[in-house]
Amino acid sequence: MRAIAEQNLNQSKAAFESLLTIVRNAASGVDQQAAFIGDSMFFAEETLENTFDFAHKLVRMKEPQEFARIQTEFFSRQAQVLTGSGQRIMQDVNDVAKTALEGTSESSRRRSEAA
Repeated sequence: MRAIAEQNLNQSKAAFESLLTIVRNAASGVDQQAAFIGDSMFFAEETLENTFDFAHKLVRMKEPQEFARIQTEFFSRQAQVLTGSGQRIMQDVNDVAKTALEGTSESSRRRSEAA
């Protein structure tokens, strides 16, 4: 009887620890998702700002030859934004995936220890 009670207690403890791990990972995931959303918003804002700046320059263009210069500047700025924001966004995605994998492996380990 004592052995069964002890086994049940160990399994309950492992289940509780798994629950705590899930909650910790969820809280960490929220922070990481907020970073992802923030970086995505920054990318969208910069892209829109560059697009409107490009449109204003086109409207103010006096010579057709200016189009190539204005377009080149626009593409250059967009490439810079994409490079910087793209790296941050990919890092955010990697962080979320890493946290999810760590939580899954930790939960599995605790379940196997309890069994």
